[in-house]
Amino acid sequence: MVPERETSLPQRPNALRLGLCCQFVRQPIKFRVTTATAMLRLPRPAQLERLAELCRANAEALLAALQFCAGHGIGAFRINSQILPVKTHPEAGYEMNELPGGAEIIARLRECGQFAGSNNLRLSFHPGQFVVLNSPNPMTLASSLAELSAPWRAAGRAITAARWPEAQRLRPTLSTSPLGSEPSDY
Repeated sequence: MVPERETSLPQRPNALRLGLCCQFVRQPIKFRVTTATAMLRLPRPAQLERLAELCRANAEALLAALQFCAGHGIGAFRINSQILPVKTHPEAGYEMNELPGGAEIIARLRECGQFAGSNNLRLSFHPGQFVVLNSPNPMTLASSLAELSAPWRAAGRAITAARWPEAQRLRPTLSTSPLGSEPSDY
């Protein structure tokens, strides 16, 4: 008889932690996305309604992803930058309080953070393709920093606050703090 899997990872500070990145192939867990072009074709109230639907679905998908990780001994999950689609776009972007049901979406994301914290899951964000921190163009750099801080201002604030209480204290130093990088040009 096979023992049941634990739903919480043990607290081992020096243990190898395996993680998943953003997407599932064999599981019915899907994160939904859109483009600014598609959103800008709609009147603003319809944009906000559609974006709320996508954000709500993505919060549910995130919880399902975290439950899968906890149930399979996976200790980290990298959240796709589009969990809040086009959040920082200069024309189609939005604040969570503008979305119909925005408070409920934030509450669900907080549940994700609480679940991650109670199951010892490490969460990280993956910046989008347009984040270019070495750009000589000041506007590109400013939008890149806005994109990096968006998770702190919206979803990440809810998620990380449950995992790391000092996150709110560190938030203002995001643009000057060391950033991790990974080789993705292979």
